[in-house]
Parts: sequence; structure tokens; C-alpha cells
Amino acid sequence: MATPFTDPRTGQLYFRRAIPTPLRPAFGGRAEFKVSLRTRDPAEAKTAFAGANSDFEQRLAEARRRIAEGTLLTTPGAIIKRWCEGPSLGGGLKGAQRLTMTLMALDAGVGGRYSSSAGPEIYPPATLGPAANTDWSTVLANPGRFETILTESYGGEVEQAGSNWIRSRWHQPEAAWMPSLHHAAQKLRALDPSTARYSDDELGKALLAVVDEKRPSDENFNRARLARRRRRTPQTRLRPTMRLKQLFRELKYGNQPRPQTVLEYEAAVDDFIDYAGDVAVSIIDPDMLYDYRDEAAKLPASMPRADRALPFRARLEKHTNTNPKCSAATLKKRIGALQALLTYSFQQRWTSTNFGAGIKIVGYTKSRKARRSFEDHELALLFACPLFVDPTTWKSTSRISDGTLFWLFLIAITTGARLEEVGQVALADVHRDGDIVYLDIDEYTQEVDAADKSVKTE
Repeated sequence: MATPFTDPRTGQLYFRRAIPTPLRPAFGGRAEFKVSLRTRDPAEAKTAFAGANSDFEQRLAEARRRIAEGTLLTTPGAIIKRWCEGPSLGGGLKGAQRLTMTLMALDAGVGGRYSSSAGPEIYPPATLGPAANTDWSTVLANPGRFETILTESYGGEVEQAGSNWIRSRWHQPEAAWMPSLHHAAQKLRALDPSTARYSDDELGKALLAVVDEKRPSDENFNRARLARRRRRTPQTRLRPTMRLKQLFRELKYGNQPRPQTVLEYEAAVDDFIDYAGDVAVSIIDPDMLYDYRDEAAKLPASMPRADRALPFRARLEKHTNTNPKCSAATLKKRIGALQALLTYSFQQRWTSTNFGAGIKIVGYTKSRKARRSFEDHELALLFACPLFVDPTTWKSTSRISDGTLFWLFLIAITTGARLEEVGQVALADVHRDGDIVYLDIDEYTQEVDAADKSVKTE
């Protein structure tokens, strides 16, 4: 009989069961079903485990019914179809992107070769294509890396992916281009466990059928399609179609900023896109940045956590009359993130002008207010208050009880943790390691209906 699984890192208990191989297509190809029991108490987990097991058995029964009816397909064609059309898996590439990646891999397999007997009338010239040793497993998990290869090898034009391989089918015998399909099938086998039961030839033929559906190999059709390619200036590094999200991924990959900086930059990009639209970086000008600055200045200094998750325009609309407004330093942080991105684009010669330079924030200065620590006599005076020396005087009639204030002050002075993080501490977060008692400050919560927790940085 299966029993709850304990996560060694958090102590959280989980329901885990292996999924029979024939039924895995009903579970997205996964070999194991795992769900949190939302408790660390073994006694509570028994009840939750029984419910999870019942739900899992019902899903297995439904999958077996679909197999009997023939609606749960496990053919090579169904696997390839799911690969090229299915949703993103764990934040990686989506189906259409996986198809484009597969076409890139086919191009990498044939290289820039095409038959010399075709003569100079071939149009357009063969693309360089990705490197033959590209790590496609990394590309699959990283949309930013995918966009980089698409830009560098194909000028950002999805229609060009697969061009070299299609040309090889025009001018070379099957023996010359079919191995590249087998090579792609081998790569797919390493990325999708459900392909294990099929041969490279079976997967290659299924892949060929899907590719022919998406990228017909008819020569006249492809000549017309490829002729629609926008010509780029030779040797230029400019990227006129690059979007802010792609620029953000490039900066994150190239500069490797701190995790907190990454979060701040991503939030600034999302806000600007919600305000101005997903425009190309090359057309962002000072007027657009100043207009965004003026709107961002209308945001309040603080908002409830749920409101902070709203899109930029929704936050503006909801808090039009909320005061006080955000500080100049906070506004500078928002605008500064966009300025840093535009500066990076200019330094990489992806845009010809740095329109992010010189955006002024009224009232902002780099100098910071001096802060000093409490002196001993001040701390002694504070902790001599009745709140700390006479618990019999505690009151619980206010919204925040005296007992809460007692622990907030005491934990803050002894740990140095931030007030908001101390305020989220539950008894379950207090742990002991030998003689050391410590707080496990993290984002997870043990209680089912508890409010979400947050921490400022890792």
C-alpha cells in the first residue's frame, strides 16, 4: 500500500503514485502523479491521502475508458502532434515554438548545404542556421535562448526556420536528408519519455508528416513563401523588431543581475507593456517614456498585496484618489529599469539611439537619509515599558493585540528580520537545530486557507 511521501527539504507530505505506461498520455506523458497533501502532520495526511488516492483511481479509470474507446491515442503521430501543438511544459516552449525548434534542429542537421547543381537561380540564399552542436534541451526549457537563436540565425522570422532542410529535399536524394529526421527523432526521444516504445524511423516518418503539414515541401510554394522574407542590411546588428520581453531576457542572460533586480526589471517591463503596448524597442522614444513616468507617478506609496498583482492600468484606475503617492525614489526605480534595458540595447548595437538617457525624476537624489542604530539607553527605555515587563497589563481589544506587539518587538530585536516577515511567522515556522532555535522564513504555508506569504529576497 502506498504511503505519504515526505519532502526532505520542507517536511511537507505528498501523494505519489506511478502512472502505468499505457495511461501516461492521459497525464501529459508523466511517469508519476504527485500532489501535495497540504500538511506535515502524518495523522492529518492519512485522511488527505485517501481522498487523493480515490481521485487518482478515478482518473486511471477514465484513462482506461478512453483507451477502450480509442480516444486516447498513443501512436507516433499523436506524440508528434502533441509535441508540435500542445501547451508549455513547466514554463518552457509552447507547441508552436517546439515545432520551430524542431525545424531549427533539422537545419542544423543539414547545415548550410544545398545542391550546387541548382545554379544561382536559388532564391533566397541559404541561411546560416543554428550550430550543429546546439544543446536543444537547454533551448526547450529557455524561451529566451529560443528567441536568441531565432534572431541570430533567421533574423527573427519564424517562416525561415527549416529553410535549409526544405532546400535539401528539393535538390538532394532522400538518403541525404532523411538522416536529419532520424537525428531530430533521437533528440525528441531524449526530451519526451513517451517516445521510448517507437523506433527512430517511426518517429521520423510521423515528424515528416507533421512538418509537411506545417511546412509543405512543394518547391513553388516554398519559393513564394521564402521570397516574402524582408531583406536586412548586410552585417547590421540592429534588431528593429525586438520587443522589451526579448531585450529583458537578453540582459538577464548577458549581465546576470541579482535575483531582486530581475524581479524589479520584469515588473517594470510588464507595467510598461500594459501601458504602451508590446511595441518594438526601436520605436520607444522619450515622449513615450515621459508619458509613462507621469502615469506611474500617480500610483500610491502603498497598496494591498492583492492590488499589487493587478496590471498597471488597473492599479492606476483603482487608486486614482489614494494618497500619498509613490516617492521619487520608487518612481526612479521603475523608470531606471527601463533606462537600463534601453542602455543595454544601445550598447549591444541593437538600437541606434539610446532614448532612455536623460529621463528626469523631479525630487529624486542619489543621496540617502542617514540612519542610525538605537543606542543602549534607548533600547533599555523601550523594553522597560509595561508591555514587556508586566504581561498582566496586556490588552486584546485593539485590532493588534499587546501579545502580538510583544512578539513583534522581541523577535525583531533578537533576529534583525524585517517587520513584514516577522508578522507572517507562524508557530510551524519555529524550528530547533540542537540548542539553536530559529525561524524558517519562507513563502509556503501549512494551513489550507491561510493567506499567501511573501519574502523580499531569497
